[in-house]
Amino acid sequence: MTHLNDEASPGLDTSIFNEVLDNGTLPARLALARQLAAFLADPDVTATERDQVVPTALKLTADPDEAVRRALAEGLAGLAQLNADILFAIIADEDDIALPFLSATPALNHWHMLAVLRVGDEARQATIAARLDLSPEAKAQIIRKAPLSPCLALFDNASVILDDADYQALFGRLGQAPAMAERLLGRTDLPLDIRILLAKRASNRMHQLMAERGWVAANDAAEIVADAEETAILRILVEASDSELARTVPFLIGKGLLTPSIIVRAACLGELHVVERALADLAGVALARARDLMAGKGFAGFKGLLAKSGLPSSCHGILQAACHVARDEAEEGVILDAEGFGRRLVEALMTRYETMPLRERAQHLDFVGRFAEDRVRLIARRLKADIVRAA
Repeated sequence: MTHLNDEASPGLDTSIFNEVLDNGTLPARLALARQLAAFLADPDVTATERDQVVPTALKLTADPDEAVRRALAEGLAGLAQLNADILFAIIADEDDIALPFLSATPALNHWHMLAVLRVGDEARQATIAARLDLSPEAKAQIIRKAPLSPCLALFDNASVILDDADYQALFGRLGQAPAMAERLLGRTDLPLDIRILLAKRASNRMHQLMAERGWVAANDAAEIVADAEETAILRILVEASDSELARTVPFLIGKGLLTPSIIVRAACLGELHVVERALADLAGVALARARDLMAGKGFAGFKGLLAKSGLPSSCHGILQAACHVARDEAEEGVILDAEGFGRRLVEALMTRYETMPLRERAQHLDFVGRFAEDRVRLIARRLKADIVRAA
């Protein structure tokens, strides 16, 4: 067969191509596909000459033999400029031809990407999502409208940076899917409100599972699940930065998720930075003001802060005791771990509040026995038992 470059001219004779297309054997059509691809890749070929072979190339994209179509696609995969009709004809081929081509071709601009995302199936959408040159427009289209698999592909694309709005959109549309929830939870920059909602959703599923299978009594199941949920939420708050806490605590309050027991848990573990942020937002005062009151700059003021927070009076005493321990910690210049803080909290409850009724002291020890570090819990439970017997 005559080489294409031998014929390349403004009056390129393409009749031989039609003869091969109509009557050529498989080897001849394979040769034609490879030569056409090489011809289109030749930088010395003019735009007019390329246009002249487009009809032949388009016919090859519909060749009945897959080998011919594959040879053409592989030959054109590296071209930075390619006729759009040829491009989309290859993309519409069988997956084993189309997807490698779609993944590799540099001829795909952002308009092409958007077109594939609008009319292509999930496999093609996911291939677009995995491209390192994914355009901002295509990324936005995937996040807003694509099904699960293309959205998951974004997480594996090293060139894609997801921001808070992206996470919110993905969570809002697809957060119920376990695979999406898992991917979201694996992101270190995931907004804390989403992390908390995912934790709550997981605890709800566990509660439902316990109820359906009758593993434990209904009341016990509810208590177990609530404990796990609050522990997860508190862990998120403890690990949050100051700016994250400033955004997340109001979110929890608005959703009714900042329970008194979460605040008491934080106090029993010595996480007073969480307590001060919670009290400030609940009471509607500045964080610095809440911090000063908790540090003992105005005892009556601290009582007022607790009253304004709306927390039940039953937990005021344990919060006051935790603030005393935190002040001692600051004055001594030491940093206590959860166990050390809990031990001092028990000591404070037993020695500093001589006028506190035994019933109230037992109630505060019960908080410590439920929410403090594990070893401290045991100590608090024994002491509570002793007080109950003494009473």
